[in-house]
Amino acid sequence: MSFLTNQPIYEIKDSRNYYFVNMFEILPYTKELDQRLDRFVNHESVNGTFLQSRRFLNYHPEGRFVDRSFMLHKGGIIVAYFPGAEIDGEFVSHPGSTFGGPVIAKTCYNASQLKEILTQADQYLATNFKAARLKATPTLFAEESPDLLDYMLEHLGYSRYTELSSKNKLQNGMDVVAQCNRNQRRLWKDFNKFVETVPEGTVQYRDMTSEEDIATFYKFLVISKEKHHTKPIHTLDDLMDLKQRLPENIRFKGLFCNGRYVCGMLQFVFPKTKVIHDQNISPDESFDLFHHTTPMNIMALQEAAQLGYHHFSWGISTEDRGNFLNEDLFHYKESFGAEGVVNASYTKKF
Repeated sequence: MSFLTNQPIYEIKDSRNYYFVNMFEILPYTKELDQRLDRFVNHESVNGTFLQSRRFLNYHPEGRFVDRSFMLHKGGIIVAYFPGAEIDGEFVSHPGSTFGGPVIAKTCYNASQLKEILTQADQYLATNFKAARLKATPTLFAEESPDLLDYMLEHLGYSRYTELSSKNKLQNGMDVVAQCNRNQRRLWKDFNKFVETVPEGTVQYRDMTSEEDIATFYKFLVISKEKHHTKPIHTLDDLMDLKQRLPENIRFKGLFCNGRYVCGMLQFVFPKTKVIHDQNISPDESFDLFHHTTPMNIMALQEAAQLGYHHFSWGISTEDRGNFLNEDLFHYKESFGAEGVVNASYTKKF
């Protein structure tokens, strides 16, 4: 089945604007569009998050990516936005973000309009790139189910592949510890026994806001990644910049014992869909008075539930576009009561 027709694709009016025969306009990204795009992503779209905002994406220095983002207009109103970059002749949902697009207007998230939008975006992509890789907003972070988007893209000839992520369902007042397995409950019990033996305030779980705190977090993150022969996605300067750009969406939580850093967590906050996402955890593995990551994770879960968040996201446990499952990592997340969820991406060669 195909939605494509034999109608003319578009005509070029100038070097930047493409007008479809049914009055759609495709406008490639320029910095002058930043405010409009961020308003669309944050307030007018059905599946936009801060990760697709220019306020977030522009923390990347110029030249890091060949930005080929574009948006669709109709009657002067943005109806869709495709943040992305060109890599080896392919359009790739923005590699500077966890997920990219398409981001669709609330008013257009219905079968007839979405079909029209995606068909014409597909024709634009086919004319300008040899392939496309689209990484849509997962269910957990979207205000509406992505099922309609999934259907339309599949019937435009896009292949779907999935990665396995995980989440905890949260509810205010719930017993987070009861959701954990026996080993995590034992480690939590041992932690609380230690807390009972030391003066009040010796152990603290708190926000980390100072540059010194964030630098300490980053130091141990680098050490942790090196053990797995990888490096952090972000530099320390990146994290400092992001914290300043998006203080309502980027936060650092830390566990301290007698003033000493024990463990930290970088969290991404999604207020619209009430989700807290664990982006990175950074333990000081030389600390041995109690197990570090168990109380860090449980206290983060407890706090998220108390603040009224509906889900805690752990991120993917797969590699190589979902072809390899890190079973140990996934089972570890399950030990805190997490359940599997799917993140979908779409590819098409032209």
